[in-house]
Amino acid sequence: REEAEWIVDDLGRDHARSSLGWGDYALLYRYHRVGQQLETRLVEAGIPCRTARGQALGEDNLIAYVVASLRVIRSPDDPIVADAFVELVLPKSLLFQVRTATSAPTLVDGLRAFAKAARRGDVDARRAWRVVYHLENLGALGRGHDSLARLVDELLAQRLGPFRSPLEERADELTDPLSLPAAVALAGRLGEAAGSGHTIWIEPDGGLEIALIRLIEGGAGGDVRRLPPDARVRPGDFILRAGLVRALTVFKALQLLHADGAADPFQDYVAFDLETTDLDVSGCDVVEIAAVRIRGRVVVDRFESRVRPTRPLHPEASAVHGWYDQDLCDQPLFADVWPEFRAFVGKDVLVAHNGQRFDIPVLRRLAAGLPGADDLAFFDTLPLARSLVDGSARLADLADRFGVSAGRSHHALDDAVTLAGVLAHLGDLKLARARKGALVHLIGWLGLALALVPAEGLSPEERLLRDLALPATLGRFSDCLEIYAAESPAAVAPAVEEIVERLGGARLMERIRTDRPVAERYPASVARLSALVDGSAATTLDDSIDTLLDRVALSKSDGVPSDPGRVSLLTLHSTKGLEFSRVYVVGVEDGQLPGLRELDDDRIEEIRESRRLLYVGMTRAKDRLVLTSVERREGRGTGGALFLREAGLEAGPAPVLDESAAPLAVSEAASA
Repeated sequence: REEAEWIVDDLGRDHARSSLGWGDYALLYRYHRVGQQLETRLVEAGIPCRTARGQALGEDNLIAYVVASLRVIRSPDDPIVADAFVELVLPKSLLFQVRTATSAPTLVDGLRAFAKAARRGDVDARRAWRVVYHLENLGALGRGHDSLARLVDELLAQRLGPFRSPLEERADELTDPLSLPAAVALAGRLGEAAGSGHTIWIEPDGGLEIALIRLIEGGAGGDVRRLPPDARVRPGDFILRAGLVRALTVFKALQLLHADGAADPFQDYVAFDLETTDLDVSGCDVVEIAAVRIRGRVVVDRFESRVRPTRPLHPEASAVHGWYDQDLCDQPLFADVWPEFRAFVGKDVLVAHNGQRFDIPVLRRLAAGLPGADDLAFFDTLPLARSLVDGSARLADLADRFGVSAGRSHHALDDAVTLAGVLAHLGDLKLARARKGALVHLIGWLGLALALVPAEGLSPEERLLRDLALPATLGRFSDCLEIYAAESPAAVAPAVEEIVERLGGARLMERIRTDRPVAERYPASVARLSALVDGSAATTLDDSIDTLLDRVALSKSDGVPSDPGRVSLLTLHSTKGLEFSRVYVVGVEDGQLPGLRELDDDRIEEIRESRRLLYVGMTRAKDRLVLTSVERREGRGTGGALFLREAGLEAGPAPVLDESAAPLAVSEAASA
């Protein structure tokens, strides 16, 4: 991080004192993950950049889903924004069906028309309704949060996205960290140590400490170190002793730390329900309207009114709710009831169960043109229930499942009270699922830690998590094995080849790296998104969202060789034929060029190819060339800088990089 920050600062200073455009600058590196880290720092600094095709922030499926959702939250009435969201989340085949089946002015309108026209139970219709419901709910989600990080966590917990994390897929089989006293206690100790600036020491344990250090660094932050025999432990430091705590308990404790402060966003709202003359959404009248005001998930006030309809009640409707024409002839009309109901709602979100299919469109139709009707925000609890529970999601069945008294079913006030009780339980389930799914970007290290434990000593949940973590531990986007291979000899730990065998063998690893499964990409996407969210925090939620959206727009990938208005972020392999006034070659150290294994095994041809690759990158500079190297990258030693020493640019091992450091190796090309 410090290296990237120095580069961005130096680039900014050079740009300020020169007449160059951003397109005159290029940052070159060997691996895309280095480029992604540089991209994050550039967008944080407000510097536009262009990445290799497929590498821009907005081209990451997960980030694109979150960005599209945030745009809807900021502009809920913009049909272009809503249609862009639909384009992203629906498969192309279904989009084609919708466009050919309807002539609606917007894609969302077409989606509604398509779903209404489909036969009952049609799979595509259910998918279409789900997107419509989700769009309606996004506005309410925005009102329920004041933190961008919590809002993004909420969006990731939705099951509508392009894919789910491996932890979310198997959430029902995982233990809630909050139910584990050992994890709760450990979370407190880790959080206290990290938050107070004390060191967290990990006692050596046959290589397990390698994985635990990375887990705790990623989940708790702070100063995390291996405990040597001569360690200077200060009062307040925390020591994690070997063999006393299982790796899974550490992971669960870190999940609790991540979720610390999370609360059900639906603390304050108004739940409502309607009873009607019939089930015709486009023409029915309301015969009973009721609502309950919720504060802190507790009912604090109630509203109830019968309504005189302008059309006769259908006998089947009367048989369900028990109201007949003679019961309603002396009651006020809907327009007369509306002002009191609207005042009761105030600025709260209106919550209904299965509301998008019935209650919400009926209320909107009848209230059209009445004061305050256009200001209402709605949330439908049915999609939430379906995402959290198996089996029936009918309100009565949910109430029975959670032990909530249903009162008189199909009476508006009783149903509104029941919904409030059910939503509280759904909120608890959602928080538990969020805890279970937290820190998915660290499961590669959890998988490595579990591989260091004899298989016969693993619990069923540990075996499940070890298997779920395979793509993240063995995959091509992971550096777990590389770091372990570099540090395991000093730790007196099993060789990396043995770890690979324990996890299924080299053939499985090759298949995972060839197939590039979604489960492997998800942790990397979450890590990238987390850095973007952390760097976009502002005073208000709206400002935070706007900052994030602006920063995503700074990152672009359009396939053109260069862009005069953007800094180029390119791998060394993709620079042939290009020239830039200013070039930064990042990572000129043995771990990147030529690679520690290449040096250890004396692979002459690979070393020569890396030297040639570096030469190509260096010769892209017309006026100024900056080469950087660090002593440690991504938590492991880089082994020095052979090529810099060969060029006479470095006399010895690369020094430790700190926040105030100048470039570790700088070569200025002669100015033209």
